[in-house]
Amino acid sequence: METLVDLFDHVVSSNAPGRELLRIREGKDWRGYTVQGFAEAVRQTGARLTHVGVGRGDRVALFAENRPEWHIVDFACHLVGAVLVPIYPSVPAAAVIYIVKDAGAKVLLVSGQERVKAALRASEDLPGVRLLALDAGLGLESIGDLSAATAPPPHRTSPTDLASLIYTSGTTGEPKGVMLSHGNFVSQITSIRPLYPITEADEVMSFLPLSHVLQRILDYLFLYCGCRITYVEAVEKAGPMLPLVRPTIMASVPRVYERAYVQIMSRVQKEPRLKRLFTWAMRVGRRVKEAQWQRRRPPLDARLQYAVARRLVFRKVLQRFGGRLRFTVSGGAPLAREIAEFFDIVGLPVLNGYGLTESSPVIAVNRLESNRLGSVGQPPPGVEVRIAPDGEIFARGPNIMMGYWNKPEATRETVDAEGWLHTGDIGRLDEEGFLYITDRKKDLLVTAGGKNVAPQPIEARLATSPYIAQAVAIGDNLPYITALITPNYEQLQAYFEEQKINGKSKEELAAHPTTEALVAGAVKELNLDLAAYERIRRFTILPAEFSLESGELTPTLKVKRKVVTERYRRQIEEMYLKTHRTKDYGLDD
Repeated sequence: METLVDLFDHVVSSNAPGRELLRIREGKDWRGYTVQGFAEAVRQTGARLTHVGVGRGDRVALFAENRPEWHIVDFACHLVGAVLVPIYPSVPAAAVIYIVKDAGAKVLLVSGQERVKAALRASEDLPGVRLLALDAGLGLESIGDLSAATAPPPHRTSPTDLASLIYTSGTTGEPKGVMLSHGNFVSQITSIRPLYPITEADEVMSFLPLSHVLQRILDYLFLYCGCRITYVEAVEKAGPMLPLVRPTIMASVPRVYERAYVQIMSRVQKEPRLKRLFTWAMRVGRRVKEAQWQRRRPPLDARLQYAVARRLVFRKVLQRFGGRLRFTVSGGAPLAREIAEFFDIVGLPVLNGYGLTESSPVIAVNRLESNRLGSVGQPPPGVEVRIAPDGEIFARGPNIMMGYWNKPEATRETVDAEGWLHTGDIGRLDEEGFLYITDRKKDLLVTAGGKNVAPQPIEARLATSPYIAQAVAIGDNLPYITALITPNYEQLQAYFEEQKINGKSKEELAAHPTTEALVAGAVKELNLDLAAYERIRRFTILPAEFSLESGELTPTLKVKRKVVTERYRRQIEEMYLKTHRTKDYGLDD
């Protein structure tokens, strides 16, 4: 297998024609594609794209949520030699205009009423771009209206051909189009496939945005292995689908695991009998797992007790995820070790990985048989990693991008003459080749006293508090570290009801002294594990969570640090005044 056309041929030839391959829930019904239906839809869509003049090297922009047709358009582009340009389904019209213009797209395919509205607004600034809907009935010409009689011209796709232009969501700065070749994608499939026991019996869910390269490469891998894929249109809708789909493998971002952990622990805390039982089960599980983490055989009595704990306690936790998950993958941002340990004890290994869009994306990932908690694993076969003298992670291999679209200078700054990708992340390798991430090089806080502080581990730990949704550490060129914190309103409201404090709006909850005291408790607990220069001395509770809609989060739920620090500049400045209200919580001790 050398190209994504070869992947398509493999999927079609190695599975029974009548086997269901892709599906999505629409209301109370399922809508799906068999292998044969998928193959026919891809070829028809390829013919329709050819009918409107799309050919080899032309860019096709896709502005759609996760759905079977996403991959149908994707593979149709590969068949005709076109380049897919995915656009995150949540972005505004201005972002659509920028990406379509920068990519020079010939066609813009859109799904959903709201995205059609955004695309129509954008189209005024996109003369010459053919606008098509994926579905009929949206007040726009649909791709299904086009003739499928024009067969795509035969051509030979090469591994070096451009397959996709992926615009980085970017926590800072203007998005850049990352050029990924057929060979980039295929190298990831072939190197990762032998590392995991994935078979056609596996059920998987696709709910991270397919516009992000992580979900896309995973879906390619799942298709190669013959898994049935259930599409979920957004991350926040994945939870209710778990009991219906009962997946055996899942991939997500740390925010999803953090929320699940907080919900589980909050429920346990509310019921004294359950709390005692759960505390015992976690203690027993930790005895077994700590031995395994240190590569020792756990004592027999601990193994026997753990078997009981799994049957009586942890099985119910796993039912939240459908009850069949064998393992999950976490990527996109650092996962707090505390959360990774929790799920490992419960019986759900979370395999943390690391990568960038520019590396297609996997640079390192943990395996089931060697899951080193706290690390992001080892490089897959064919990928090299080294640490530069200043601590920056460099990566090299067949997965490294062709470059940035129309940005040769930026390409030279990111990929050097020897082919090493300069990731911009700081990390270290241990003696066995496991990679540990410290932080983004650009995100490191250098205090006025010259101390380097990595904000991400601090933020990840704070997010394990039931009362904190998100945190952003502040302190660059400033005398000490502070934090902007958004509340977990669901948990706060439950706590206030228990305390018989009712009728509080979100704004009142955020400003309430009780909320401040709860957050201060979490901060003080964290500070116990930090060096003096890393400790949070002040914090501000913001009245609303960061969101995609407000532009404060990327589509993979990472905080856009630059946006947040600019938007809340006044609150940040106030935290460095002696009169700031949280100064009395003993955080200076």
